Amino acid sequence: MKYQMKVTGMHCQGCSNLIKMSLEDANIITVLIDVKTGTAQFESDQDKPHVEKILSDVFTDLGTYRFSNVEQLV
Repeated sequence: MKYQMKVTGMHCQGCSNLIKMSLEDANIITVLIDVKTGTAQFESDQDKPHVEKILSDVFTDLGTYRFSNVEQLV
C-alpha cells in the first residue's frame, strides 16, 4: 500500500536522507521525501494503524522531526 505524510523539521537533503534511512530500517520501502514541500511518500505492506505505530517509533527515535496527516493513497 502507498502512503503519504507531512514531515516537519527538515532543513536540507541530509535531514531527508536520515529520515529515509530510518524508515527503511523499519521496513518502510520506496521512500520518497521532498524537503521543499515537507512531504514523504512510501510503501508498506502494513495497514494504516500499524504504519502509524511504526512511524511514531521511528520519529520518536529521531527526535527532531515530526510527521502528520498520514494518508493511504489509492
